[in-house]
Amino acid sequence: MSGDPSPKEAGVRPLASNERELLDALLRREFPGVGELRLQARQTSASPGCTCGCGTIALHVPDDSPRSSASHLVPVEGTVVTAEGEPIGGLLLFVDDGRLSSLEVYAYGDDPLPMPRPEQVRW
Repeated sequence: MSGDPSPKEAGVRPLASNERELLDALLRREFPGVGELRLQARQTSASPGCTCGCGTIALHVPDDSPRSSASHLVPVEGTVVTAEGEPIGGLLLFVDDGRLSSLEVYAYGDDPLPMPRPEQVRW
């Protein structure tokens, strides 16, 4: 979701600290268009991005942020692991029309995963 969120949009809020840390970690990798995405991330807000109960969030970027040349699925991802280090899911970052659009949390099993803490993700 791009565009500056309207105060009327339900659920739009600042990124939580773990969401910010995860987004920043994904954007530490080098790939075409990452510079503009890093600038967008500084002003990004969030809202619920899925109704299944997972931690996926929609990202909202102000209209005046620079557009990125990054493709729809940014070429970085993280693996969500248990305390024992077993993989249970992952994180994907999406861009729509040159703007950050969502941070997806997916599970390998049937139960949805909440947004993980940064220490639960392997890069």
